[in-house]
Amino acid sequence: MTTTTRKSRKQEILDAALACFNEHGIEATTIEMIRERSGASVGSMYHHFGGKEIIAATLYVDAIAGYQDYQQALLAQARTAQEGVKAVTYAYIDWVSANPDRARFVLYNRGVLAKGGMAGELQERSRRKMSEVFGWFKPFIEKGELKKLPLECYGSILTGPSHDYARLWLSGRVHTDIKAYREIFAEAAWNAVRP
Repeated sequence: MTTTTRKSRKQEILDAALACFNEHGIEATTIEMIRERSGASVGSMYHHFGGKEIIAATLYVDAIAGYQDYQQALLAQARTAQEGVKAVTYAYIDWVSANPDRARFVLYNRGVLAKGGMAGELQERSRRKMSEVFGWFKPFIEKGELKKLPLECYGSILTGPSHDYARLWLSGRVHTDIKAYREIFAEAAWNAVRP
């Protein structure tokens, strides 16, 4: 006997919203578009989420949480400063490559979400996670195993080049999967912050 797993109605709504937001943008997407694509009733939409902004924020939080969980798993395996730097870069590249629709949503809609009613909560979640990552690197910085830089610069230096390439790849301006350049970007990140 074969068992098939059916997506929950909530997940069907989120999947439909992700597709609509990536095709039309958050502002141009309507609840009716999401409802039609998901096959959900209006009541079900509002029961699970209450509105389009909450759906968008939920997608964003879920996507970022998946990325951050993966990043933490790779960092937990790292033992040296170099391994940690590369883990951060690998996590970003691997996640983007494995989740292009979610990555596209996060990269191209962050500004819209930052203006919404949940902006403070999203910013606080991001700040807490960044603080955890910096906490991992702090002993290496203090021992001189990494360049001493303003803390807010490390994230941009470690993932900036891969982030720029991700935008090109996700928009179709380049065609080679970002994962093909994983080692190039990881080595560039290490070269940028090693003492």
